[in-house]
Amino acid sequence: MQRFGTWIILGIATLSTTALATEWPKWLGPEGNGISTDKIAEQWPADGPKKLWSQTVGLGYSSVVAVDGKVYFFGMQGANDVLTAMDAGTGKVLWAESSKVGHKPSQNQAANPQNGLPLPDATPTIDADRIYTYGGGGDLIARNLADGKAVWQLNVLDETGAKNLAWSEASSPLVTAKLVYVQGGDGGAAAVAVDKATGKIAWKSEKGLGGYAAPILISAGGISQVIFFGGKTLYSFDPQTGKTIWKQPWDTQYDVNASTPIFSDGHLFITSGYGHGCAMFTISATAAKLDWKGKEISSKFQPCILDNGKLYGNSGGILKCMTWPTKDVVWSSRDVELNEGGSFVIDGNLMIALGEKGKLSLVKLDDPAGPKVVSDMDAFTTSPIWSAPVIYHGKLYIHGKDQLVCLDIGGK
Repeated sequence: MQRFGTWIILGIATLSTTALATEWPKWLGPEGNGISTDKIAEQWPADGPKKLWSQTVGLGYSSVVAVDGKVYFFGMQGANDVLTAMDAGTGKVLWAESSKVGHKPSQNQAANPQNGLPLPDATPTIDADRIYTYGGGGDLIARNLADGKAVWQLNVLDETGAKNLAWSEASSPLVTAKLVYVQGGDGGAAAVAVDKATGKIAWKSEKGLGGYAAPILISAGGISQVIFFGGKTLYSFDPQTGKTIWKQPWDTQYDVNASTPIFSDGHLFITSGYGHGCAMFTISATAAKLDWKGKEISSKFQPCILDNGKLYGNSGGILKCMTWPTKDVVWSSRDVELNEGGSFVIDGNLMIALGEKGKLSLVKLDDPAGPKVVSDMDAFTTSPIWSAPVIYHGKLYIHGKDQLVCLDIGGK
Protein backbone atom coordinates (compact mmCIF):
# COMPACT_ATOMS: atom_id res chain seq x y z
CA MET A 1 0.00 0.00 0.00
CA GLN A 2 1.11 2.48 0.39
CA ARG A 3 -0.70 5.56 1.21
CA PHE A 4 -2.79 5.45 -1.93
CA GLY A 5 -3.06 2.27 -2.19
CA THR A 6 -4.87 0.26 -4.17
CA TRP A 7 -5.43 -3.50 -4.20
CA ILE A 8 -4.59 -5.40 -7.46
CA ILE A 9 -7.17 -8.06 -8.37
CA LEU A 10 -6.03 -9.99 -11.44
CA GLY A 11 -8.85 -11.43 -13.49
CA ILE A 12 -6.58 -13.75 -15.46
CA ALA A 13 -3.34 -15.48 -14.58
CA THR A 14 -0.95 -13.67 -16.88
CA LEU A 15 1.77 -12.72 -14.42
CA SER A 16 5.05 -14.41 -15.26
CA THR A 17 5.83 -14.91 -11.58
CA THR A 18 4.57 -18.28 -10.40
CA ALA A 19 4.30 -17.51 -6.71
CA LEU A 20 3.49 -20.01 -4.02
CA ALA A 21 0.47 -19.28 -1.86
CA THR A 22 2.71 -18.35 1.07
CA GLU A 23 4.84 -15.91 -0.91
CA TRP A 24 3.93 -12.23 -1.14
CA PRO A 25 5.63 -10.87 -4.29
CA LYS A 26 3.47 -7.83 -4.99
CA TRP A 27 0.86 -5.42 -3.71
CA LEU A 28 -1.69 -7.52 -1.86
CA GLY A 29 -0.03 -10.84 -2.27
CA PRO A 30 0.25 -13.69 -4.77
CA GLU A 31 -3.32 -13.40 -6.07
CA GLY A 32 -3.46 -9.63 -5.66
CA ASN A 33 -6.51 -9.85 -3.41
CA GLY A 34 -5.20 -9.08 0.08
CA ILE A 35 -5.89 -12.63 1.29
CA SER A 36 -3.32 -14.74 3.14
CA THR A 37 -3.39 -18.53 3.40
CA ASP A 38 -0.88 -18.80 6.25
CA LYS A 39 -1.89 -20.52 9.49
CA ILE A 40 -2.11 -17.80 12.12
CA ALA A 41 -3.08 -17.69 15.79
CA GLU A 42 -6.73 -17.06 16.65
CA GLN A 43 -5.82 -15.25 19.88
CA TRP A 44 -2.93 -13.03 20.89
CA PRO A 45 -1.22 -12.79 24.30
CA ALA A 46 -2.52 -9.99 26.56
CA ASP A 47 0.39 -7.72 25.60
CA GLY A 48 0.17 -8.60 21.89
CA PRO A 49 2.19 -10.87 19.59
CA LYS A 50 5.88 -11.34 20.33
CA LYS A 51 8.07 -8.75 18.62
CA LEU A 52 10.81 -10.57 16.73
CA TRP A 53 12.69 -7.60 15.31
CA SER A 54 12.48 -4.05 14.00
CA GLN A 55 14.57 -2.29 11.40
CA THR A 56 14.91 1.33 10.27
CA VAL A 57 13.84 1.35 6.62
CA GLY A 58 12.83 4.96 5.99
CA LEU A 59 9.76 7.13 5.56
CA GLY A 60 6.85 6.44 3.23
CA TYR A 61 3.66 4.45 2.84
CA SER A 62 4.74 1.49 0.73
CA SER A 63 4.10 -2.04 1.98
CA VAL A 64 6.33 -5.08 2.30
CA VAL A 65 6.85 -7.68 -0.41
CA ALA A 66 8.42 -11.03 0.44
CA VAL A 67 9.83 -14.02 -1.45
CA ASP A 68 12.17 -16.89 -0.58
CA GLY A 69 12.58 -15.95 3.07
CA LYS A 70 13.43 -12.31 2.37
CA VAL A 71 11.39 -9.14 2.80
CA TYR A 72 11.79 -5.91 0.86
CA PHE A 73 10.72 -2.38 1.76
CA PHE A 74 10.81 0.83 -0.27
CA GLY A 75 11.27 4.00 1.81
CA MET A 76 12.94 7.41 1.88
CA GLN A 77 16.18 7.84 3.82
CA GLY A 78 17.53 11.37 3.77
CA ALA A 79 16.95 12.70 0.24
CA ASN A 80 17.00 9.31 -1.50
CA ASP A 81 14.57 6.49 -2.16
CA VAL A 82 16.04 3.32 -0.68
CA LEU A 83 15.03 -0.27 -1.40
CA THR A 84 16.10 -2.50 1.49
CA ALA A 85 16.29 -6.30 1.42
CA MET A 86 16.19 -8.11 4.78
CA ASP A 87 16.16 -11.62 6.14
CA ALA A 88 12.50 -12.24 6.94
CA GLY A 89 13.24 -14.08 10.18
CA THR A 90 15.96 -11.89 11.71
CA GLY A 91 15.65 -8.49 10.04
CA LYS A 92 19.31 -8.57 9.03
CA VAL A 93 19.90 -6.16 6.14
CA LEU A 94 21.14 -8.08 3.10
CA TRP A 95 21.47 -5.09 0.82
CA ALA A 96 20.17 -1.54 0.45
CA GLU A 97 20.22 0.43 -2.80
CA SER A 98 19.36 4.10 -3.13
CA SER A 99 18.29 6.38 -5.96
CA LYS A 100 17.73 10.09 -6.37
CA VAL A 101 14.16 11.34 -6.26
CA GLY A 102 12.56 13.04 -9.24
CA HIS A 103 9.82 15.65 -9.44
CA LYS A 104 8.29 17.18 -6.34
CA PRO A 105 4.52 17.00 -5.76
CA SER A 106 2.41 20.16 -5.69
CA GLN A 107 1.01 19.40 -2.23
CA ASN A 108 3.43 19.78 0.67
CA GLN A 109 1.39 17.26 2.66
CA ALA A 110 2.44 14.58 0.19
CA ALA A 111 6.13 15.17 0.76
CA ASN A 112 8.86 14.70 3.32
CA PRO A 113 8.55 17.81 5.52
CA GLN A 114 12.34 18.05 5.79
CA ASN A 115 13.12 18.33 2.08
CA GLY A 116 9.84 18.61 0.17
CA LEU A 117 10.55 15.42 -1.79
CA PRO A 118 7.75 12.96 -2.53
CA LEU A 119 7.61 9.98 -0.19
CA PRO A 120 7.39 6.47 -1.67
CA ASP A 121 3.79 5.24 -1.74
CA ALA A 122 3.86 2.47 -4.35
CA THR A 123 4.68 -1.06 -3.23
CA PRO A 124 7.41 -2.86 -5.21
CA THR A 125 6.67 -5.83 -7.46
CA ILE A 126 8.87 -8.94 -7.61
CA ASP A 127 8.92 -10.82 -10.90
CA ALA A 128 11.33 -13.73 -11.40
CA ASP A 129 14.84 -12.39 -10.62
CA ARG A 130 13.91 -8.70 -10.65
CA ILE A 131 12.13 -6.22 -8.41
CA TYR A 132 10.42 -3.09 -9.76
CA THR A 133 9.87 0.16 -7.84
CA TYR A 134 7.92 3.29 -8.77
CA GLY A 135 9.01 6.34 -6.80
CA GLY A 136 6.86 9.30 -5.84
CA GLY A 137 8.75 11.47 -8.33
CA GLY A 138 7.98 9.19 -11.27
CA ASP A 139 11.17 7.11 -11.22
CA LEU A 140 10.50 3.55 -12.44
CA ILE A 141 13.45 1.23 -11.71
CA ALA A 142 14.11 -2.45 -12.39
CA ARG A 143 16.69 -4.04 -10.08
CA ASN A 144 18.30 -7.42 -9.71
CA LEU A 145 16.66 -9.23 -6.84
CA ALA A 146 19.95 -10.78 -5.73
CA ASP A 147 21.85 -7.57 -5.02
CA GLY A 148 19.55 -4.62 -5.79
CA LYS A 149 21.69 -3.28 -8.63
CA ALA A 150 19.73 -1.31 -11.22
CA VAL A 151 19.13 -3.00 -14.57
CA TRP A 152 17.35 0.00 -16.06
CA GLN A 153 15.48 3.10 -14.94
CA LEU A 154 13.43 5.89 -16.46
CA ASN A 155 11.36 8.80 -15.25
CA VAL A 156 7.77 8.40 -16.44
CA LEU A 157 6.98 12.09 -16.00
CA ASP A 158 9.93 13.12 -18.15
CA GLU A 159 9.03 10.54 -20.79
CA THR A 160 5.44 11.77 -21.02
CA GLY A 161 5.99 15.51 -20.55
CA ALA A 162 3.84 15.56 -17.42
CA LYS A 163 3.92 17.26 -14.04
CA ASN A 164 3.83 15.29 -10.84
CA LEU A 165 0.44 14.61 -9.30
CA ALA A 166 -0.65 16.69 -6.34
CA TRP A 167 0.06 13.82 -3.94
CA SER A 168 2.91 12.30 -6.01
CA GLU A 169 3.03 9.12 -8.08
CA ALA A 170 1.71 6.13 -6.16
CA SER A 171 0.52 3.30 -8.41
CA SER A 172 2.18 -0.02 -7.58
CA PRO A 173 3.66 -1.52 -10.77
CA LEU A 174 1.65 -4.21 -12.56
CA VAL A 175 4.11 -6.63 -14.17
CA THR A 176 3.15 -9.13 -16.89
CA ALA A 177 5.17 -11.40 -19.15
CA LYS A 178 6.61 -8.52 -21.19
CA LEU A 179 5.36 -5.21 -19.80
CA VAL A 180 5.28 -3.04 -16.67
CA TYR A 181 2.24 -0.78 -16.26
CA VAL A 182 2.02 2.37 -14.10
CA GLN A 183 -0.13 5.49 -13.95
CA GLY A 184 1.06 8.76 -15.46
CA GLY A 185 1.07 12.31 -14.15
CA ASP A 186 -0.69 15.60 -14.87
CA GLY A 187 -0.71 16.84 -18.47
CA GLY A 188 0.67 13.77 -20.22
CA ALA A 189 -0.44 10.21 -20.83
CA ALA A 190 -2.82 8.87 -18.22
CA ALA A 191 -0.98 5.54 -18.26
CA VAL A 192 2.13 3.95 -19.72
CA ALA A 193 3.47 0.49 -20.43
CA VAL A 194 7.22 -0.15 -20.31
CA ASP A 195 9.12 -3.02 -21.90
CA LYS A 196 10.38 -4.88 -18.84
CA ALA A 197 13.43 -6.24 -20.67
CA THR A 198 14.75 -2.90 -21.95
CA GLY A 199 13.11 -0.18 -19.85
CA LYS A 200 11.83 1.55 -22.99
CA ILE A 201 8.30 2.95 -23.26
CA ALA A 202 6.15 0.39 -25.09
CA TRP A 203 3.07 2.60 -25.31
CA LYS A 204 1.50 5.75 -23.97
CA SER A 205 -2.24 6.03 -23.48
CA GLU A 206 -4.40 8.97 -24.42
CA LYS A 207 -3.75 12.12 -22.44
CA GLY A 208 -5.45 12.41 -19.08
CA LEU A 209 -4.86 12.94 -15.39
CA GLY A 210 -3.21 9.97 -13.73
CA GLY A 211 -4.50 8.55 -10.46
CA TYR A 212 -2.97 6.77 -7.49
CA ALA A 213 -4.50 3.29 -7.72
CA ALA A 214 -2.59 0.26 -8.91
CA PRO A 215 -3.66 -0.93 -12.38
CA ILE A 216 -5.27 -4.35 -12.77
CA LEU A 217 -5.48 -6.80 -15.65
CA ILE A 218 -8.82 -8.44 -16.41
CA SER A 219 -10.46 -10.69 -18.99
CA ALA A 220 -13.97 -9.59 -19.98
CA GLY A 221 -16.02 -10.06 -23.11
CA GLY A 222 -13.45 -12.49 -24.42
CA ILE A 223 -10.59 -9.98 -24.43
CA SER A 224 -7.86 -8.82 -22.05
CA GLN A 225 -8.17 -5.29 -20.67
CA VAL A 226 -5.88 -3.30 -18.39
CA ILE A 227 -7.84 -1.07 -16.03
CA PHE A 228 -6.54 2.27 -14.73
CA PHE A 229 -8.44 4.26 -12.11
CA GLY A 230 -7.25 7.71 -13.19
CA GLY A 231 -7.57 11.05 -11.46
CA LYS A 232 -10.87 11.90 -13.16
CA THR A 233 -11.63 8.84 -15.27
CA LEU A 234 -11.87 5.06 -15.09
CA TYR A 235 -10.08 3.70 -18.16
CA SER A 236 -9.85 0.40 -20.00
CA PHE A 237 -6.92 0.07 -22.40
CA ASP A 238 -5.75 -2.63 -24.76
CA PRO A 239 -2.85 -4.17 -22.77
CA GLN A 240 -0.64 -4.53 -25.86
CA THR A 241 -1.25 -1.20 -27.64
CA GLY A 242 -2.66 1.23 -25.08
CA LYS A 243 -5.66 1.97 -27.29
CA THR A 244 -8.67 3.08 -25.25
CA ILE A 245 -11.39 0.41 -25.16
CA TRP A 246 -13.83 2.34 -22.97
CA LYS A 247 -13.80 5.00 -20.26
CA GLN A 248 -16.12 6.25 -17.55
CA PRO A 249 -15.93 9.66 -15.81
CA TRP A 250 -15.29 9.56 -12.05
CA ASP A 251 -14.57 13.01 -10.66
CA THR A 252 -13.59 12.99 -6.97
CA GLN A 253 -12.64 15.95 -4.77
CA TYR A 254 -8.88 16.67 -5.00
CA ASP A 255 -8.70 14.08 -7.82
CA VAL A 256 -7.93 11.37 -5.27
CA ASN A 257 -8.95 8.11 -6.95
CA ALA A 258 -6.63 5.76 -5.13
CA SER A 259 -8.28 2.50 -4.09
CA THR A 260 -7.46 -0.32 -6.50
CA PRO A 261 -10.47 -1.53 -8.50
CA ILE A 262 -11.76 -5.06 -7.90
CA PHE A 263 -12.87 -7.35 -10.73
CA SER A 264 -14.74 -10.64 -10.35
CA ASP A 265 -17.31 -12.59 -12.38
CA GLY A 266 -17.64 -9.89 -15.02
CA HIS A 267 -18.17 -7.09 -12.50
CA LEU A 268 -15.83 -4.19 -11.67
CA PHE A 269 -16.02 -2.27 -8.38
CA ILE A 270 -14.48 1.13 -7.63
CA THR A 271 -14.59 3.37 -4.58
CA SER A 272 -13.31 6.81 -3.59
CA GLY A 273 -13.27 8.92 -0.46
CA TYR A 274 -14.38 12.47 0.30
CA GLY A 275 -17.97 11.24 0.37
CA HIS A 276 -17.94 10.21 -3.28
CA GLY A 277 -18.77 6.57 -2.67
CA CYS A 278 -18.66 3.53 -4.92
CA ALA A 279 -20.00 1.94 -8.09
CA MET A 280 -20.35 -1.45 -9.73
CA PHE A 281 -20.05 -2.00 -13.48
CA THR A 282 -20.65 -4.97 -15.77
CA ILE A 283 -17.76 -5.17 -18.21
CA SER A 284 -18.03 -6.28 -21.84
CA ALA A 285 -15.55 -6.26 -24.71
CA THR A 286 -16.47 -2.69 -25.59
CA ALA A 287 -18.07 -0.97 -22.61
CA ALA A 288 -18.65 -0.65 -18.88
CA LYS A 289 -22.35 -0.71 -17.99
CA LEU A 290 -23.22 0.93 -14.68
CA ASP A 291 -25.07 -1.53 -12.44
CA TRP A 292 -25.38 0.75 -9.44
CA LYS A 293 -23.80 3.71 -7.72
CA GLY A 294 -24.00 4.75 -4.08
CA LYS A 295 -22.19 5.73 -0.89
CA GLU A 296 -22.22 2.36 0.83
CA ILE A 297 -18.40 2.27 0.88
CA SER A 298 -16.34 5.43 0.55
CA SER A 299 -12.66 4.46 0.78
CA LYS A 300 -10.23 7.33 0.59
CA PHE A 301 -7.22 5.28 -0.48
CA GLN A 302 -7.11 2.06 1.53
CA PRO A 303 -8.14 -1.09 -0.34
CA CYS A 304 -11.25 -3.21 -0.16
CA ILE A 305 -11.01 -7.01 -0.09
CA LEU A 306 -13.36 -9.46 -1.79
CA ASP A 307 -13.49 -12.84 -0.06
CA ASN A 308 -16.03 -15.64 -0.65
CA GLY A 309 -18.66 -13.32 -2.08
CA LYS A 310 -18.27 -10.71 0.66
CA LEU A 311 -16.73 -7.29 0.03
CA TYR A 312 -15.01 -5.69 3.03
CA GLY A 313 -14.09 -2.01 3.08
CA ASN A 314 -13.03 0.83 5.34
CA SER A 315 -15.60 3.55 4.74
CA GLY A 316 -14.33 6.62 6.53
CA GLY A 317 -13.39 4.62 9.63
CA ILE A 318 -16.43 2.32 9.54
CA LEU A 319 -15.75 -1.31 8.63
CA LYS A 320 -18.44 -2.51 6.23
CA CYS A 321 -19.33 -5.80 4.61
CA MET A 322 -21.36 -5.97 1.40
CA THR A 323 -22.65 -8.84 -0.73
CA TRP A 324 -20.93 -9.02 -4.14
CA PRO A 325 -22.01 -7.68 -6.62
CA THR A 326 -25.06 -6.01 -5.03
CA LYS A 327 -25.54 -2.87 -2.95
CA ASP A 328 -26.67 -4.94 0.03
CA VAL A 329 -24.81 -4.10 3.24
CA VAL A 330 -24.48 -7.19 5.46
CA TRP A 331 -23.17 -5.25 8.46
CA SER A 332 -21.53 -1.97 9.42
CA SER A 333 -19.31 -1.63 12.48
CA ARG A 334 -17.21 0.92 14.37
CA ASP A 335 -15.83 -1.75 16.73
CA VAL A 336 -12.58 -2.10 14.76
CA GLU A 337 -10.39 0.99 15.25
CA LEU A 338 -9.38 1.72 11.67
CA ASN A 339 -9.82 5.48 11.49
CA GLU A 340 -10.09 6.97 8.02
CA GLY A 341 -6.79 5.63 6.67
CA GLY A 342 -6.54 2.17 8.25
CA SER A 343 -6.24 -1.01 6.20
CA PHE A 344 -6.34 -4.76 6.73
CA VAL A 345 -5.47 -8.23 5.48
CA ILE A 346 -7.72 -11.32 5.65
CA ASP A 347 -6.66 -14.86 6.57
CA GLY A 348 -9.45 -17.45 6.70
CA ASN A 349 -12.12 -16.16 9.07
CA LEU A 350 -9.67 -13.70 10.61
CA MET A 351 -8.83 -10.11 9.75
CA ILE A 352 -5.76 -8.22 10.93
CA ALA A 353 -6.47 -4.51 10.87
CA LEU A 354 -3.96 -1.69 11.31
CA GLY A 355 -5.57 1.64 12.18
CA GLU A 356 -4.32 5.01 11.06
CA LYS A 357 -3.39 5.87 14.67
CA GLY A 358 -1.46 2.65 15.25
CA LYS A 359 -4.05 0.31 16.76
CA LEU A 360 -3.45 -3.29 15.65
CA SER A 361 -6.47 -5.61 15.92
CA LEU A 362 -7.20 -9.30 15.41
CA VAL A 363 -10.80 -9.60 14.24
CA LYS A 364 -13.10 -12.59 13.69
CA LEU A 365 -15.39 -12.40 10.67
CA ASP A 366 -17.46 -15.57 11.00
CA ASP A 367 -20.42 -14.01 12.84
CA PRO A 368 -23.16 -12.84 10.41
CA ALA A 369 -24.01 -10.09 12.89
CA GLY A 370 -20.67 -8.38 12.46
CA PRO A 371 -16.95 -8.41 13.29
CA LYS A 372 -15.61 -9.32 16.73
CA VAL A 373 -12.31 -7.92 18.01
CA VAL A 374 -10.62 -10.77 19.88
CA SER A 375 -7.24 -9.10 20.51
CA ASP A 376 -5.68 -5.71 20.02
CA MET A 377 -2.63 -3.65 20.91
CA ASP A 378 -1.09 -0.24 20.32
CA ALA A 379 1.52 -1.03 17.70
CA PHE A 380 2.72 2.53 17.06
CA THR A 381 2.41 5.86 18.87
CA THR A 382 3.12 8.09 15.86
CA SER A 383 0.62 8.63 13.07
CA PRO A 384 -0.56 8.50 10.38
CA ILE A 385 0.02 4.80 9.72
CA TRP A 386 -0.90 4.19 6.10
CA SER A 387 1.17 1.16 5.08
CA ALA A 388 -0.91 -1.99 4.73
CA PRO A 389 -0.05 -4.97 6.99
CA VAL A 390 1.43 -8.09 5.42
CA ILE A 391 1.36 -11.73 6.62
CA TYR A 392 4.30 -13.87 5.53
CA HIS A 393 5.27 -17.31 6.85
CA GLY A 394 3.36 -16.88 10.10
CA LYS A 395 4.76 -13.44 10.79
CA LEU A 396 3.18 -10.00 10.52
CA TYR A 397 5.08 -7.08 9.00
CA ILE A 398 3.90 -3.56 9.79
CA HIS A 399 5.48 -0.18 9.04
CA GLY A 400 5.30 2.84 11.33
CA LYS A 401 6.97 6.21 10.83
CA ASP A 402 10.31 4.80 9.63
CA GLN A 403 10.42 1.40 11.33
CA LEU A 404 9.51 -2.00 9.91
CA VAL A 405 8.35 -4.30 12.72
CA CYS A 406 8.06 -8.10 12.58
CA LEU A 407 5.60 -9.84 14.93
CA ASP A 408 5.08 -13.56 15.51
CA ILE A 409 1.42 -14.39 14.77
CA GLY A 410 1.86 -18.02 13.69
CA GLY A 411 -0.76 -20.56 14.67
CA LYS A 412 0.19 -23.59 16.76
